[in-house]
Amino acid sequence: MEFKLTDSDPLKIKCDVLVLGRFENEGLRGVIKQLNDTALGNVLNRTFEQEKFSGEIGKSVILNSLGRINADRILIAGLGKKSKLNSDTLRRVAIQTAKKTNAFSNSIVFCLEFGEKRGFAAAIIEGMILGKYEFNKYKTNNKNLNGIEKVELQFDKLEKKLFRNELEFSKTMAESTNFTRDLVNEPPLFITPTKLAEIAIDISQDKNLECEVFDRDEMIKRGMGGILAVSSGSEEPPKFIHLKYTPRKKPRKSIAIVGKGITFDSGGLCIKSADNMHTMKMDMSGAACILGVMKAVPNLNPPLEVHGLISATENMPGGKAFKPDDIIRALNGKTIEVVNTDAEGRIVLADALSFATQLKVDEIVDLATLTGACMVGLGGYTAGIMGNNEALIKKLLNASKLAGEKLWQLPMDDELRKEIDSDVADVKNVGSRWGGAITAAMFLEKFVGDTPWAHIDIAGPAFIEKGGDWYPKGGTGFGVRTIIRYLLD
Repeated sequence: MEFKLTDSDPLKIKCDVLVLGRFENEGLRGVIKQLNDTALGNVLNRTFEQEKFSGEIGKSVILNSLGRINADRILIAGLGKKSKLNSDTLRRVAIQTAKKTNAFSNSIVFCLEFGEKRGFAAAIIEGMILGKYEFNKYKTNNKNLNGIEKVELQFDKLEKKLFRNELEFSKTMAESTNFTRDLVNEPPLFITPTKLAEIAIDISQDKNLECEVFDRDEMIKRGMGGILAVSSGSEEPPKFIHLKYTPRKKPRKSIAIVGKGITFDSGGLCIKSADNMHTMKMDMSGAACILGVMKAVPNLNPPLEVHGLISATENMPGGKAFKPDDIIRALNGKTIEVVNTDAEGRIVLADALSFATQLKVDEIVDLATLTGACMVGLGGYTAGIMGNNEALIKKLLNASKLAGEKLWQLPMDDELRKEIDSDVADVKNVGSRWGGAITAAMFLEKFVGDTPWAHIDIAGPAFIEKGGDWYPKGGTGFGVRTIIRYLLD
């Protein structure tokens, strides 16, 4: 998709769709008023009344210009209340525009008459790339329509240098998110632990990153009992992936970002029902997020040493599968009583988090599709965040707001800790059904020591079966843009 600035008269630009914005409950002004009063003969006013459109965010109207201006169609997007206008508003407007017009448009012009603030152009560019996304690789009738290819933006007093910087940044953010979406949407027949490792190696070669992959023998040598146990029921060999980015100058700090990489989760011997097993290809969304972030990091040059860690395996009910009542020893030496083999993600993360502490990083952030309990509490569009360091959690919450991704902090209530006490090991992998997202985080906390750490449970927003106004169907790439913002903070 090509993006450029324009200062031409929007009513004279030849394009498929001219996009204008209307603030909520605001009268017709500027280009919209000019269109209504002259070219369209009061059609906009009548259309707004008929469709009861007053500029609410998330709503829009589209109409054919009937040749009265050079644009074939006009889309009026709701901007919500003027006092609340921000980058996320414009990102949503652009996503909605792309979703509504990609099937019949090649060229789009945005004329938004409210001046430029830093990040506004980036939000529109990002939103257009995200909104155009579709995963139709395996459809035999896929016509590979090009859709939107050219986007022009008209802003008051936007400097070309700032536009170029925002263009580069937003394309990196959006393309890394779409890369992650592709990984999540691929079938488990294709995305195996071995394939994830191959992708990590490819990224490291293209982006001048370091990459190390541990096979089963290396895991045995190091004592990675968690990933070894979970992988024991599968014929697919497990992989532990370590990507490392080192900045050109001395790093200010070192950070580990850790992803759960269960490439398919049957539940193991505590097998899921058929309905609950469907979509379990998405249980590697945390790993996909790490790969998307590490793909972007060299282009953004944060002054940090960044380690991307992934525990990748299937969870299958084979003859050698780990069992309820087994006791597993993780990399840091702590023992885990297995209560439920379908709570396997936290077990493989135990090794990855322990490995991160061995690297002596300054901060650890993990992302995992960890619990249905988090979805019950927060719904399908919001991730839960917990941890042992409020300053780190606050940084991630701020980053999520800039990224337009929803995070909500859950409390680490001490009263719940006894739920994962074990009579026969250091910790058990499941507590009662109450506070399940929180006790899962408390389990992970056992493996980070004193290192500042935050856990993001992305079980809800990582994969949305029905899609939505701002998300595609399937993998959403949730977390990529939040983590990148956090690294750049």
